[in-house]
Amino acid sequence: MIVRVALFLALAFASSAHADHDTAATILGYWERVAPRLHILQPAKNMRPLPASNDPQAVARVASEAKSYVGNTLSLLLIENGEVLFEGYANGATKESPLRSYSMTKSFTALAVGEALCAGKINSLDDKASTYAPSLEGTAYGAATIRNLLKYTSGAEDPGGDGYTGTHSQDDFRAMVFGKLSLMEMLKKHGAPSRYAQGQKFIYNGLDSQALGFVIRGATGLPLQRWFEATVWQKAGAEFRAGWFMDREGNGVAEILLLATARDFARIGLYVQERLMGKVDDACISAFLREAAQPLTAKGYWPSAPFFGMGIHVGSDGNPWIAGHGGQRIGVNIKTGRVLSTNGFKEWSRNYDSFTHGLLAR
Repeated sequence: MIVRVALFLALAFASSAHADHDTAATILGYWERVAPRLHILQPAKNMRPLPASNDPQAVARVASEAKSYVGNTLSLLLIENGEVLFEGYANGATKESPLRSYSMTKSFTALAVGEALCAGKINSLDDKASTYAPSLEGTAYGAATIRNLLKYTSGAEDPGGDGYTGTHSQDDFRAMVFGKLSLMEMLKKHGAPSRYAQGQKFIYNGLDSQALGFVIRGATGLPLQRWFEATVWQKAGAEFRAGWFMDREGNGVAEILLLATARDFARIGLYVQERLMGKVDDACISAFLREAAQPLTAKGYWPSAPFFGMGIHVGSDGNPWIAGHGGQRIGVNIKTGRVLSTNGFKEWSRNYDSFTHGLLAR
Protein backbone atom coordinates (compact mmCIF):
# COMPACT_ATOMS: atom_id res chain seq x y z
CA MET A 1 0.00 0.00 0.00
CA ILE A 2 2.80 2.44 0.95
CA VAL A 3 4.60 1.74 -2.31
CA ARG A 4 1.43 2.42 -4.32
CA VAL A 5 0.91 5.72 -2.47
CA ALA A 6 4.49 6.77 -3.06
CA LEU A 7 4.32 5.89 -6.74
CA PHE A 8 1.15 7.88 -7.17
CA LEU A 9 2.70 10.88 -5.45
CA ALA A 10 5.85 10.66 -7.51
CA LEU A 11 3.94 10.64 -10.76
CA ALA A 12 1.67 13.46 -9.64
CA PHE A 13 4.48 15.71 -8.48
CA ALA A 14 6.57 14.94 -11.53
CA SER A 15 3.79 16.20 -13.78
CA SER A 16 3.31 19.48 -11.92
CA ALA A 17 5.48 21.44 -14.33
CA HIS A 18 3.32 20.60 -17.34
CA ALA A 19 0.21 22.38 -18.51
CA ASP A 20 -2.57 19.82 -18.22
CA HIS A 21 -1.14 17.61 -15.55
CA ASP A 22 -4.06 16.02 -13.68
CA THR A 23 -7.64 15.10 -14.38
CA ALA A 24 -10.44 16.30 -12.14
CA ALA A 25 -10.97 12.70 -10.97
CA THR A 26 -7.30 12.38 -10.00
CA ILE A 27 -7.43 15.52 -7.87
CA LEU A 28 -10.73 14.59 -6.24
CA GLY A 29 -9.35 11.17 -5.27
CA TYR A 30 -6.06 12.50 -4.03
CA TRP A 31 -6.79 12.70 -0.30
CA GLU A 32 -7.62 9.01 -0.04
CA ARG A 33 -4.49 8.02 -1.91
CA VAL A 34 -2.03 10.10 0.14
CA ALA A 35 -3.72 10.00 3.55
CA PRO A 36 -0.87 8.12 5.29
CA ARG A 37 1.47 11.03 4.55
CA LEU A 38 -0.85 13.85 5.62
CA HIS A 39 -0.93 15.87 8.78
CA ILE A 40 -4.64 16.51 9.33
CA LEU A 41 -5.57 20.07 10.21
CA GLN A 42 -8.78 20.11 12.22
CA PRO A 43 -11.58 22.65 11.71
CA ALA A 44 -11.06 25.92 13.58
CA LYS A 45 -12.55 26.30 17.04
CA ASN A 46 -14.50 29.31 15.79
CA MET A 47 -15.72 28.80 12.24
CA ARG A 48 -15.98 31.92 10.11
CA PRO A 49 -19.48 32.18 8.58
CA LEU A 50 -19.81 32.73 4.85
CA PRO A 51 -23.29 34.25 4.50
CA ALA A 52 -24.97 34.65 1.13
CA SER A 53 -25.23 38.18 -0.21
CA ASN A 54 -28.51 40.02 0.29
CA ASP A 55 -27.80 42.29 -2.69
CA PRO A 56 -29.56 40.75 -5.72
CA GLN A 57 -28.12 43.35 -8.09
CA ALA A 58 -24.55 42.58 -7.03
CA VAL A 59 -25.22 38.85 -7.44
CA ALA A 60 -26.73 39.39 -10.89
CA ARG A 61 -23.72 41.41 -12.07
CA VAL A 62 -21.39 38.42 -11.72
CA ALA A 63 -23.73 35.45 -12.20
CA SER A 64 -23.42 34.90 -15.94
CA GLU A 65 -19.67 35.23 -16.18
CA ALA A 66 -19.09 33.22 -13.00
CA LYS A 67 -21.30 30.35 -14.19
CA SER A 68 -19.50 30.28 -17.51
CA TYR A 69 -16.12 30.26 -15.79
CA VAL A 70 -16.77 27.60 -13.16
CA GLY A 71 -17.74 25.00 -15.77
CA ASN A 72 -14.09 24.82 -16.82
CA THR A 73 -12.73 24.33 -13.34
CA LEU A 74 -13.54 22.68 -10.00
CA SER A 75 -14.67 25.55 -7.81
CA LEU A 76 -15.26 29.28 -7.64
CA LEU A 77 -16.18 31.51 -4.72
CA LEU A 78 -16.58 35.25 -5.10
CA ILE A 79 -17.05 37.18 -1.86
CA GLU A 80 -17.79 40.87 -1.40
CA ASN A 81 -17.58 42.53 2.01
CA GLY A 82 -17.71 39.13 3.65
CA GLU A 83 -20.82 37.93 1.78
CA VAL A 84 -20.88 35.31 -0.96
CA LEU A 85 -21.89 36.65 -4.36
CA PHE A 86 -21.26 33.35 -6.11
CA GLU A 87 -20.34 29.83 -5.07
CA GLY A 88 -20.18 27.08 -7.63
CA TYR A 89 -18.63 23.67 -8.24
CA ALA A 90 -18.16 21.55 -11.34
CA ASN A 91 -16.53 18.42 -12.72
CA GLY A 92 -17.38 16.36 -9.63
CA ALA A 93 -16.23 18.78 -6.92
CA THR A 94 -18.44 19.83 -3.98
CA LYS A 95 -18.02 22.21 -1.07
CA GLU A 96 -16.67 19.30 1.02
CA SER A 97 -14.05 18.25 -1.55
CA PRO A 98 -10.42 18.66 -0.43
CA LEU A 99 -8.64 20.25 -3.37
CA ARG A 100 -4.98 20.64 -4.16
CA SER A 101 -3.28 23.99 -3.71
CA TYR A 102 -0.05 23.39 -5.65
CA SER A 103 2.16 26.50 -5.28
CA MET A 104 -0.41 28.40 -3.26
CA THR A 105 1.30 26.50 -0.43
CA LYS A 106 4.33 28.78 -0.86
CA SER A 107 2.19 31.75 0.13
CA PHE A 108 0.65 29.86 3.06
CA THR A 109 4.19 29.24 4.31
CA ALA A 110 4.87 32.98 4.05
CA LEU A 111 1.76 33.71 6.14
CA ALA A 112 3.08 31.31 8.78
CA VAL A 113 6.38 33.23 8.82
CA GLY A 114 4.45 36.44 9.43
CA GLU A 115 2.67 34.85 12.37
CA ALA A 116 5.98 33.67 13.83
CA LEU A 117 7.44 37.16 13.48
CA CYS A 118 4.45 38.78 15.16
CA ALA A 119 4.42 36.21 17.97
CA GLY A 120 7.99 37.24 18.79
CA LYS A 121 9.38 33.87 17.74
CA ILE A 122 11.42 35.52 14.95
CA ASN A 123 13.29 38.66 15.97
CA SER A 124 13.73 40.18 12.51
CA LEU A 125 13.17 39.28 8.88
CA ASP A 126 16.74 40.41 8.32
CA ASP A 127 18.10 37.59 10.49
CA LYS A 128 19.91 34.81 8.66
CA ALA A 129 17.88 31.63 8.28
CA SER A 130 20.60 29.63 10.02
CA THR A 131 19.97 31.66 13.19
CA TYR A 132 16.80 29.59 13.61
CA ALA A 133 17.73 26.53 11.54
CA PRO A 134 21.38 25.71 12.36
CA SER A 135 21.23 22.66 10.09
CA LEU A 136 21.19 25.09 7.14
CA GLU A 137 24.62 26.47 8.12
CA GLY A 138 27.02 26.23 5.19
CA THR A 139 24.28 26.51 2.54
CA ALA A 140 23.10 29.51 0.56
CA TYR A 141 19.71 29.03 2.22
CA GLY A 142 21.23 29.31 5.67
CA ALA A 143 23.19 32.44 4.70
CA ALA A 144 20.12 34.10 3.20
CA THR A 145 18.00 36.40 5.29
CA ILE A 146 14.42 35.41 6.00
CA ARG A 147 13.37 38.43 3.96
CA ASN A 148 15.27 37.23 0.90
CA LEU A 149 13.86 33.72 1.25
CA LEU A 150 10.37 35.25 1.30
CA LYS A 151 11.23 37.27 -1.82
CA TYR A 152 12.66 34.20 -3.60
CA THR A 153 15.99 35.94 -3.92
CA SER A 154 18.05 33.61 -1.72
CA GLY A 155 21.03 33.52 -4.07
CA ALA A 156 20.99 29.71 -4.10
CA GLU A 157 21.54 27.71 -7.26
CA ASP A 158 18.50 27.09 -9.45
CA PRO A 159 17.84 23.34 -9.18
CA GLY A 160 15.01 23.59 -11.71
CA GLY A 161 17.35 25.13 -14.22
CA ASP A 162 14.93 27.56 -15.86
CA GLY A 163 14.30 30.21 -13.21
CA TYR A 164 10.54 29.76 -13.03
CA THR A 165 9.50 26.12 -12.66
CA GLY A 166 8.70 26.52 -8.97
CA THR A 167 9.93 23.06 -8.01
CA HIS A 168 13.43 21.67 -7.92
CA SER A 169 14.86 18.49 -9.40
CA GLN A 170 12.01 16.13 -10.24
CA ASP A 171 14.26 13.16 -9.48
CA ASP A 172 14.93 14.49 -6.00
CA PHE A 173 11.27 15.19 -5.41
CA ARG A 174 10.51 11.57 -6.29
CA ALA A 175 13.23 10.49 -3.89
CA MET A 176 11.65 12.58 -1.15
CA VAL A 177 8.25 11.04 -1.88
CA PHE A 178 9.71 7.54 -1.65
CA GLY A 179 11.43 8.43 1.63
CA LYS A 180 14.92 8.26 0.14
CA LEU A 181 15.61 11.94 0.79
CA SER A 182 14.36 14.32 3.45
CA LEU A 183 13.60 17.97 2.82
CA MET A 184 16.73 18.98 4.75
CA GLU A 185 18.84 16.64 2.64
CA MET A 186 17.46 18.26 -0.51
CA LEU A 187 18.30 21.72 0.82
CA LYS A 188 21.85 20.64 1.54
CA LYS A 189 22.20 18.89 -1.81
CA HIS A 190 21.15 22.03 -3.68
CA GLY A 191 22.53 24.57 -1.22
CA ALA A 192 25.40 25.92 -3.29
CA PRO A 193 25.34 29.64 -4.07
CA SER A 194 24.56 30.78 -7.60
CA ARG A 195 26.38 33.56 -9.45
CA TYR A 196 23.81 35.97 -8.02
CA ALA A 197 24.16 37.45 -4.56
CA GLN A 198 21.16 37.12 -2.26
CA GLY A 199 18.62 39.84 -2.91
CA GLN A 200 19.84 40.28 -6.48
CA LYS A 201 17.66 38.05 -8.66
CA PHE A 202 14.22 36.44 -8.38
CA ILE A 203 14.29 32.68 -9.03
CA TYR A 204 11.09 30.72 -8.44
CA ASN A 205 12.86 28.02 -6.47
CA GLY A 206 10.58 26.19 -4.06
CA LEU A 207 13.50 25.30 -1.82
CA ASP A 208 13.42 28.89 -0.55
CA SER A 209 10.05 28.00 0.97
CA GLN A 210 11.41 24.72 2.32
CA ALA A 211 14.12 26.68 4.15
CA LEU A 212 11.42 28.89 5.64
CA GLY A 213 9.69 25.78 6.93
CA PHE A 214 12.78 24.93 8.94
CA VAL A 215 13.07 28.52 10.16
CA ILE A 216 9.52 28.20 11.51
CA ARG A 217 10.30 24.88 13.18
CA GLY A 218 13.41 26.25 14.86
CA ALA A 219 11.76 29.49 15.92
CA THR A 220 8.46 28.11 17.21
CA GLY A 221 9.30 24.54 18.22
CA LEU A 222 6.53 23.30 15.91
CA PRO A 223 6.77 21.92 12.37
CA LEU A 224 5.38 24.22 9.71
CA GLN A 225 2.04 22.44 9.34
CA ARG A 226 1.29 22.56 13.08
CA TRP A 227 2.30 26.21 13.42
CA PHE A 228 0.10 27.13 10.45
CA GLU A 229 -2.78 25.17 11.97
CA ALA A 230 -2.39 26.93 15.33
CA THR A 231 -2.26 30.42 13.80
CA VAL A 232 -3.43 31.17 10.24
CA TRP A 233 -5.88 28.25 10.10
CA GLN A 234 -7.53 29.23 13.38
CA LYS A 235 -7.72 32.93 12.54
CA ALA A 236 -9.14 32.14 9.09
CA GLY A 237 -11.95 30.20 10.80
CA ALA A 238 -11.68 27.00 8.77
CA GLU A 239 -14.82 24.92 8.42
CA PHE A 240 -13.42 21.57 7.26
CA ARG A 241 -10.40 19.38 7.80
CA ALA A 242 -7.36 19.90 5.61
CA GLY A 243 -4.27 17.81 4.91
CA TRP A 244 -0.62 18.86 4.64
CA PHE A 245 1.81 16.43 3.01
CA MET A 246 4.94 15.65 5.06
CA ASP A 247 8.38 14.25 4.36
CA ARG A 248 9.76 11.19 6.13
CA GLU A 249 10.81 13.32 9.12
CA GLY A 250 7.39 14.87 9.65
CA ASN A 251 8.13 18.23 8.06
CA GLY A 252 5.37 19.77 5.99
CA VAL A 253 6.31 20.28 2.34
CA ALA A 254 6.40 24.07 2.26
CA GLU A 255 6.22 24.71 -1.44
CA ILE A 256 3.54 22.65 -3.08
CA LEU A 257 0.89 20.68 -1.25
CA LEU A 258 -1.83 21.61 1.19
CA LEU A 259 -5.22 20.02 0.50
CA ALA A 260 -8.27 21.98 1.64
CA THR A 261 -11.78 22.87 0.54
CA ALA A 262 -12.58 25.81 -1.69
CA ARG A 263 -14.50 27.44 1.15
CA ASP A 264 -11.49 27.30 3.44
CA PHE A 265 -9.14 28.62 0.76
CA ALA A 266 -11.57 31.54 0.48
CA ARG A 267 -11.38 32.02 4.25
CA ILE A 268 -7.60 32.32 3.99
CA GLY A 269 -8.24 35.05 1.42
CA LEU A 270 -10.51 36.81 3.93
CA TYR A 271 -7.79 36.46 6.58
CA VAL A 272 -5.41 38.31 4.24
CA GLN A 273 -7.96 40.91 3.18
CA GLU A 274 -8.98 41.84 6.73
CA ARG A 275 -5.38 42.42 7.74
CA LEU A 276 -4.50 44.38 4.61
CA MET A 277 -7.50 46.62 5.31
CA GLY A 278 -6.77 46.94 9.03
CA LYS A 279 -10.16 45.50 9.95
CA VAL A 280 -8.86 43.37 12.83
CA ASP A 281 -6.72 44.15 15.84
CA ASP A 282 -3.65 42.48 14.38
CA ALA A 283 -1.36 45.44 13.63
CA CYS A 284 1.87 43.48 13.28
CA ILE A 285 0.46 41.00 10.75
CA SER A 286 -1.23 43.88 8.92
CA ALA A 287 2.14 45.59 8.54
CA PHE A 288 3.78 42.34 7.45
CA LEU A 289 1.13 41.68 4.81
CA ARG A 290 1.20 45.23 3.47
CA GLU A 291 4.91 44.79 2.79
CA ALA A 292 4.41 41.24 1.50
CA ALA A 293 1.82 42.44 -1.02
CA GLN A 294 4.06 45.13 -2.49
CA PRO A 295 5.61 44.60 -5.96
CA LEU A 296 9.13 44.22 -4.57
CA THR A 297 10.70 42.13 -7.32
CA ALA A 298 10.11 41.88 -11.06
CA LYS A 299 9.88 38.23 -12.11
CA GLY A 300 10.71 38.75 -15.77
CA TYR A 301 7.82 36.53 -16.93
CA TRP A 302 4.07 35.91 -16.43
CA PRO A 303 2.55 39.20 -17.68
CA SER A 304 -0.65 38.77 -15.63
CA ALA A 305 1.34 38.52 -12.37
CA PRO A 306 4.65 40.23 -13.17
CA PHE A 307 5.80 41.04 -9.62
CA PHE A 308 6.51 39.21 -6.38
CA GLY A 309 6.40 40.57 -2.87
CA MET A 310 7.23 38.41 0.14
CA GLY A 311 5.58 35.09 -0.69
CA ILE A 312 2.70 36.79 -2.52
CA HIS A 313 2.30 37.49 -6.23
CA VAL A 314 1.25 40.94 -7.40
CA GLY A 315 -0.94 40.94 -10.48
CA SER A 316 -1.01 43.29 -13.44
CA ASP A 317 -4.29 44.46 -11.88
CA GLY A 318 -2.31 45.68 -8.86
CA ASN A 319 -3.94 43.16 -6.52
CA PRO A 320 -2.23 40.54 -4.34
CA TRP A 321 -2.64 36.99 -5.59
CA ILE A 322 -1.90 33.60 -4.09
CA ALA A 323 -1.37 31.32 -7.07
CA GLY A 324 -0.70 27.70 -7.95
CA HIS A 325 -0.34 25.81 -11.19
CA GLY A 326 -3.37 24.20 -12.76
CA GLY A 327 -5.77 27.04 -11.99
CA GLN A 328 -5.39 27.58 -8.24
CA ARG A 329 -5.94 31.22 -7.28
CA ILE A 330 -6.88 33.39 -4.31
CA GLY A 331 -7.20 37.06 -5.18
CA VAL A 332 -7.82 40.00 -2.86
CA ASN A 333 -9.14 43.42 -3.91
CA ILE A 334 -9.12 45.85 -0.99
CA LYS A 335 -10.77 48.61 -3.03
CA THR A 336 -13.90 46.60 -3.82
CA GLY A 337 -13.80 44.42 -0.69
CA ARG A 338 -13.73 41.31 -2.86
CA VAL A 339 -12.04 37.95 -2.44
CA LEU A 340 -11.92 35.37 -5.22
CA SER A 341 -11.00 31.74 -4.64
CA THR A 342 -10.85 29.14 -7.38
CA ASN A 343 -9.39 25.67 -7.89
CA GLY A 344 -8.84 23.92 -11.18
CA PHE A 345 -7.37 20.86 -12.80
CA LYS A 346 -5.72 22.37 -15.85
CA GLU A 347 -4.58 25.64 -17.31
CA TRP A 348 -7.62 25.59 -19.53
CA SER A 349 -7.24 28.94 -21.24
CA ARG A 350 -4.60 31.53 -22.04
CA ASN A 351 -7.22 33.99 -20.77
CA TYR A 352 -7.44 32.30 -17.38
CA ASP A 353 -6.06 35.22 -15.42
CA SER A 354 -8.04 37.80 -17.37
CA PHE A 355 -11.21 35.98 -16.27
CA THR A 356 -10.21 35.95 -12.62
CA HIS A 357 -8.96 39.53 -12.69
CA GLY A 358 -12.24 40.60 -14.25
CA LEU A 359 -14.37 38.78 -11.68
CA LEU A 360 -12.35 40.23 -8.82
CA ALA A 361 -12.83 43.77 -10.15
CA ARG A 362 -16.39 43.60 -11.52
